[in-house]
Amino acid sequence: MLVLFFAGQAKAVMTIHPKTSQIFSGESVTFRCNIQRGEVTDWEYTWRKDDVDSISRKHEYEMSEVKISANGVYRCLGTHIDNGTYSQWSDAVRLTVTGKSCYLSFTSLPPLKMVTTQEILYSGDTVKLRCDISNYRDWTYRWLINKERLSSQTSETTTISLSDQAGQYQCQGTRTKQPQNSYLSSSLHISVTGELAINLQSLS
Repeated sequence: MLVLFFAGQAKAVMTIHPKTSQIFSGESVTFRCNIQRGEVTDWEYTWRKDDVDSISRKHEYEMSEVKISANGVYRCLGTHIDNGTYSQWSDAVRLTVTGKSCYLSFTSLPPLKMVTTQEILYSGDTVKLRCDISNYRDWTYRWLINKERLSSQTSETTTISLSDQAGQYQCQGTRTKQPQNSYLSSSLHISVTGELAINLQSLS
């Protein structure tokens, strides 16, 4: 593709979302090409991966469930629909797609806490436990009591009965969109002495 440049050209600016040049296979990525002149609808867009061009009327280039073959250097260019003038090429953005089986990373310890407004808890009360991992939103949760998995609970909260589920609780999160686990949380120890239920926070 032969492109002529003239003084005073608009600049094309490419951005990538999410804001990282390295993603895992199976995730989605969107490139956006913004021409620093006029409206997005004033331009037709040329998308270049390495040395291969494609043309679109859209200023977004979305790839869902990307594969390793998407690795490469991306640029964009605008052609004004009315007068046919060209923008400058954007700066290059390199996309690196990593296979899921190659990486397994861990995030920090999630806090585990009891959610209740009661000041005194008694045997037979039901209370909610919450596992709070704030880095991302796409976590699936694993709950443990005394190191054993607690049924099939996968949400960030679980409700327990203090009369028959006293013990040491922990939680762990796994991201659903890439292979990332949290570490096991610190332990929340819940004991029942007679009628009174006591919870203690301690490190596992």
